[in-house]
Amino acid sequence: MLARIRCVAPRYRDYVRIDSGTELVIAVDIAKRLGISSQRVNVLAIGPGFPKPLGKLGRSAVWRWSTVERWARETGRLAAE
Repeated sequence: MLARIRCVAPRYRDYVRIDSGTELVIAVDIAKRLGISSQRVNVLAIGPGFPKPLGKLGRSAVWRWSTVERWARETGRLAAE
């Protein structure tokens, strides 16, 4: 099953195809997994180094969890496995 989400950047296609193995997360999901508030996620998201969102679902930015998880481990916000 493939999902379609609206891209954030206008220079890209209008929609991105995502396979069923891709885990998508929004700020609330990231906050729960990192043990921080969703407001803090939104602050981090506009700062340098945080992964760019893949697109939007409604009014929420959407990221691939694997990308956010890599960033969190590299910055010490999530313990290494």
